[in-house]
Amino acid sequence: MYLTGGQFKGHKIETPKNTRPTLSKVRESVFNMLYSYFENNGTFLDMFAGSAIMGLEAVSRGYSVTEVEINPKTANVIKNNYEKIKTKPQIIVCDSLKLKTEHKFDIIYIDPPWQNDYKEILLKAKDLLKDDGIIVVEFDLMTGENIKNLFSDFKFNILKEKKYGRTLISFISIK
Repeated sequence: MYLTGGQFKGHKIETPKNTRPTLSKVRESVFNMLYSYFENNGTFLDMFAGSAIMGLEAVSRGYSVTEVEINPKTANVIKNNYEKIKTKPQIIVCDSLKLKTEHKFDIIYIDPPWQNDYKEILLKAKDLLKDDGIIVVEFDLMTGENIKNLFSDFKFNILKEKKYGRTLISFISIK
């Protein structure tokens, strides 16, 4: 995979075997939409880093990024990818749901394994989000209606949505 934009555009990124990296057209679209809310200088939390492709795209575009990854081997691949672009990652190796930080984020990107329980994930993200922040949720359309019901239950405002095949990207904020 290659980075699609920003100062590191075109850099090749290694993807761990146990991950499902976000497609390039989805990444480009997400950052085009984010630009209308934050001009590349916000804080970005990738709650389920995996290949860290979204965090690396954010760094390439000027965001201050924190990666959270539960798997230590995958975290090492992420560190190597950051070294390729000569940037030191802010990576936390832990379960995202147990993340302890006083820091709040402008943007939180959520793309867990699709079978995960989004209820707990959204509650945790809500705690980590700045009042005027945005959560970007990537999920499978097959389970999407249940997840979209959670948005309403937790009083999230849907700002924008975009479909890509069986993937749905939702931009949400706290009402």
